[in-house]
Amino acid sequence: MYRPQVEPSSLIRLRQVIESGWIGLGPVTRQFEQELAVPDLIGKNPVAVNSGTAALHLALVVADVPKGSAVVVPANTFVSTAAVALQHQCRVILADIERATGNIDVGSVRDILDTEPDVSAIIAVHYAGIPCDLAGLNEISHTYGVTVIEDCAHAIGSVWQGRPMSESPNIQAYSFHATKALAIGEGGCVTFPDAASAERAKRLRRLGIDMSARSWGNPYDIPELGFKYNMGDIAAAVGLAQLEGLRENLRKRRSNLIRYRERLAGSPVELVREAGDSDRSGGFAVPILVKDRERVRKELDAAGIESEIYFRPLGAFPIGATRPTPVAERFAQDVICLPIHPLISLDEIDYVCDRLRECVA
Repeated sequence: MYRPQVEPSSLIRLRQVIESGWIGLGPVTRQFEQELAVPDLIGKNPVAVNSGTAALHLALVVADVPKGSAVVVPANTFVSTAAVALQHQCRVILADIERATGNIDVGSVRDILDTEPDVSAIIAVHYAGIPCDLAGLNEISHTYGVTVIEDCAHAIGSVWQGRPMSESPNIQAYSFHATKALAIGEGGCVTFPDAASAERAKRLRRLGIDMSARSWGNPYDIPELGFKYNMGDIAAAVGLAQLEGLRENLRKRRSNLIRYRERLAGSPVELVREAGDSDRSGGFAVPILVKDRERVRKELDAAGIESEIYFRPLGAFPIGATRPTPVAERFAQDVICLPIHPLISLDEIDYVCDRLRECVA
């Protein structure tokens, strides 16, 4: 399923950091943030942190989401999306999803907002890199006065309505986990539409420490208590190296995704894909829906093909969310994600598709 590829230049960059004597948050992290700020990658005001989960939590804090309020998250996502809301002392409400895209269902969100008066925020996930209905969610944000935060853990390289994801007006959280398109082992970043929010996040990621008032008798101030979420220069050095090959790796992922879709067209396999022609997945995963999923996975495994399930629905975990999400429940019973990493060959993709067709025939 995963074959992380680390650029050779990372060794050179790591040696430079280690020999510099400064291995924590420092100049290399700042350089990494500057290079992430390109619109077709991450874009607006990125703040590097130590995980995508930390990025989501910082997003809630900087957005001033009130503690004690409710946060809507899709039932089809990794547990981090809900965990950060609980850690922020909010109540989690699960929204159902669209079977066709795996993304949050705007209609389900409207139903929640019409019946739950204390909702303050929605965390929308771009499932498998497939852009969710941002136009619908942004309209809801204006109508109901709720904050929209985007979980972009899968969405590096994704395109929304023909534009880079960075052009969305919302706070966005990215993951650089070992399985992601920009893989540095552990890490992430959160982006903001305004520089002031990004500066606040930079203080909060390092316990809220403000160095601007530093003097001989006052080494720093903490006007607002923060967290230990900062990235260090060692991780940032690997990130800078990984950026060198990122565009080519995204191109390969997209090419691999297209090959899967071409080879599986007309088969009993149900492809999970973008809702509109102007949207484009970044190719983090190849989610498909099949009948008798467990039998199919076992037969693929016997043929030497790994697969994964994204995701077990959040309602299965002890997060205090009880709202029914029948589409997500059924989706979780049928979904399989296939290998798509940049090192997989087209011949290997053809082999996967041939074996899959035999399983579902």
